[in-house]
Amino acid sequence: MSLLVAINAKYIHTNLAVRYLRQTTGCEIREYSINDRTETVMADIYLSGKKTILFSCYLWNIRMVLELCSRLKKADSSIQTVLGGPEVSFSAEEILSEHPYVDFVIRGEGEESVPVFLAAKESGDFRTVLGLSYREMGKIITNPPAPVPELDSIPFPYDDGELEDLSGRLIYYETSRGCPFRCGFCLSSATTGVRFLPLERVKKELLAFILAGVPLVKLVDRTFNADNRRAVEIVNFIKEHSEKTCFHFEVKAETMSEELVDALMGARKGLFQLEIGVQSTNPETLSKIKRGADFGKITDVVNRLKKNGNIHLHLDLIAGLPGESYAQFARSFDDVFSLRPHDLQLGFLKKLKGATLDTKGSRFTDEPPYEVIHSDAMSYAEILLLKDIEDVLEKYYNSGTFSRSLSYLITEDDASSAFCFFEKLARFFREKGYSGQALSRKSLYEILCEFGEREVKAEQIQEYLAFDYLTHYKDHLSFMHADDLKQRAFEFLKTEGIAEKYFPQRKDEKPTELYKHLRFYRFGEKVFAFDAENAINCDITADFS
Repeated sequence: MSLLVAINAKYIHTNLAVRYLRQTTGCEIREYSINDRTETVMADIYLSGKKTILFSCYLWNIRMVLELCSRLKKADSSIQTVLGGPEVSFSAEEILSEHPYVDFVIRGEGEESVPVFLAAKESGDFRTVLGLSYREMGKIITNPPAPVPELDSIPFPYDDGELEDLSGRLIYYETSRGCPFRCGFCLSSATTGVRFLPLERVKKELLAFILAGVPLVKLVDRTFNADNRRAVEIVNFIKEHSEKTCFHFEVKAETMSEELVDALMGARKGLFQLEIGVQSTNPETLSKIKRGADFGKITDVVNRLKKNGNIHLHLDLIAGLPGESYAQFARSFDDVFSLRPHDLQLGFLKKLKGATLDTKGSRFTDEPPYEVIHSDAMSYAEILLLKDIEDVLEKYYNSGTFSRSLSYLITEDDASSAFCFFEKLARFFREKGYSGQALSRKSLYEILCEFGEREVKAEQIQEYLAFDYLTHYKDHLSFMHADDLKQRAFEFLKTEGIAEKYFPQRKDEKPTELYKHLRFYRFGEKVFAFDAENAINCDITADFS
């Protein structure tokens, strides 16, 4: 009569925790997202008929979880609510004290504690349930912590056939728990050691994802290359067996071995995505967050991984870290931007429960996600401006659809750095009232055109934007000129060997079919053909004119 509930940040996400617990308890699971209506989720849980509801709690869902617990208790006082997960493990007594509609909190990893707890519910004696906090006779009882389980004792989290049913969803997996590093802003600073799944089991389970045709598997390992030799073996196994499935790893670039870098460089395009947490390049700040880093080594590794154009690279920065001023953060931004990652994630410091970071002089929101309001070195006004910079960075740089236009504008602009350019763009957005707004793709191009002409005095911005747009989309923008190239384009496509030369991925298509997928556009004396479906552009001037 128990139900495991996950409330994910997005519909496409899946929850690993409740799937582990399903395998160790046999309980049913139900997944929702924070974008679902609370009333709808509550009704679904209530109508399940289950009397013990176990919630997986994180920063992004704790408000909704607590609201659901309150409403469920009002609907049926016999329902018992149980919370677990990182958002409650370090504040169990506080949760129980402030929220009377929460009955139990299970601290730490739950694969061993939850089955014991469910068995104890039959007798009502919870004294032997390690890791449990609860009320007894009006008093909060906190049992000793549970020992961490051996990973190999925990079953594979996905049921037979489930991976096919989760088509289109993001699949999570782990090959290890823990982290060898103790960065103060991370929950890993509260634990020690790394536990690994046996390699042969990992290979077997990775193969299950590959055979099921899962598009993307994201490893939640804190540091995939905590053991470089092991990481190389996993990478080589994936290279040997995966034709379609992409794998996402979080790595520490400065500790990557030569063998691991070489193995990744030799992978087919699209097989791997790497997330690299730089966080800051300011030595004083890195020391305060207990993070040793060698940006020179990071630079070398990133440049090598970019060389073959086969790996998607995502680099992270955190604003609001202790000791880093706005000007110092700007330098960190420029350092990382100079590497031209595919994604540059600008995040903001959160004071996670259980993290050991000393944030004296900083202030955070009292409610989740406990984000920095101001730091000891950065004001609230500066944080707000960085929020606007994050917005334009996401819209333009991380979208990947403005690459030529941005490079041109940054080169033409009189700003002293890339950071200053994005700061100028953010101020323009703020002035126009666009900050934080959802804008159509055409609007984003039109706005950048106005910005380029007015603020940068970039005479060729329309051509660069047209080029970027046609590389990704088949329709047109308001400032694009009309080209009567249809007849000549048909003649061009009928020429023997043309399709194979310029569009090898479409070499078997007839000219009339091929034309439907292409767009032809003249830039001065040059003519380009664009295949938006494959994000390809070709200079065809030599054979077209």
